[in-house]
Formats: sequence, C-alpha cells, structure tokens
Amino acid sequence: MSKTRTLAITLLGAGLTFTVMPTIGTADINTLAEKCGECHGKDGNSSDPKVPNIAGYSVKYLRDTLENYRNGERPGLKFRKEDGSESDMVEIAKKLSEDDIKAIAEYYAGKTFKSHADEQKTDPELVARGKKVFKRKCKKCHADFGTDPEDDAGILGGQWMEYLRHQFEMFTSGEREMPKKMKKKFSKLKKDYEAIIHALGSK
Repeated sequence: MSKTRTLAITLLGAGLTFTVMPTIGTADINTLAEKCGECHGKDGNSSDPKVPNIAGYSVKYLRDTLENYRNGERPGLKFRKEDGSESDMVEIAKKLSEDDIKAIAEYYAGKTFKSHADEQKTDPELVARGKKVFKRKCKKCHADFGTDPEDDAGILGGQWMEYLRHQFEMFTSGEREMPKKMKKKFSKLKKDYEAIIHALGSK
C-alpha cells in the first residue's frame, strides 16, 4: 500500500475534519486553487466576512504569509464551512511544499482584488476620522490607503471589516505578532481602531 493511501486511511480513521491539502511534488495550481477557493472564494475574493480576500496581494506577501502559517509564526483560525467541515490555515500550510507555496502566491497575485465597500455598512463619521488617522499613522507602510499590493503589506482597503476587526484584536492581545516598526504606532491607536476599520471598509 502506498504511503499516500496509508496516510489518507489514517486521517479518516482518526476522524479529522480539517480540509487537508495534500503535498504535491510538482505544484498543480488548479487543484490548489480549488482547495483555497473553498474558503477564500473564486479567484481569491471571499464571500464570507470572516475570511479575507487574497486576490491581488503581492507574491512576496502571500509567500511570507503561507510560510509564517506553516512555521507556526502566525496563528490560524478554525473556519467552519457550510458542509460542517473545519479548516485551519496552520494545518493546511504544513502540508504545502515550497513549490505549492510559490504556485499559490503567483496565482493569486495575478488575480484582481474586489472591494467589499458596497457590501458592508460603514459609519460616515468613523470613516472620516479613520481616514485622517490612517493618513497620519499608517500610510507610510500601507500605501494608497492600504490598496497598493506593491508595499508587500497585504491589501487592507476594501477588505471585510469583520476580518480586519479580528486581526486588530489578535494584534492587541499579542496572539498575532506584528513588525517592530508597527508596534509603537499601533499601541497608540487603540481609541481609533474602529474608525480605521470603518475607513478601510469603505474603500
């Protein structure tokens, strides 16, 4: 019996419900994209406010993020899909080869990010305040109001607010590590977190 078949039987026997991506020697991007799309949506644009769009991010950001998940440097959240199964980015990333990560990064970097601004409710007063704070404190690293993938910091503008809110909470609690240059500024923005989230959600 092949090792792959033995592993599959073992996982089923253990009753695991994670959507596990098999390690693929030569990355098959169609298979990988189909798996990613189960949570992140077709072409990397999510329909679930808890799950971020990943379309249009830079290759570097996507590769770094997947490697951070795989190495346990970034926590993964369990996400329950419509069929009742659970997915965890850390568990998924552990199964990815270097070729897989490279293929995924290049594939989604080539897709177009679709803003969720028209799909979520924002408070005009918070948006106005958030824009001012963002321009003073955040634009140096998050260019074009968080919409420029070339800054290798992900895409924040037009992202789901629920996802952004949860990431802010993880940064605040220390559960998710942030770059040193971000820590000092972020710690002073606590009263403006929600305003920034509304501003980003409106883009």
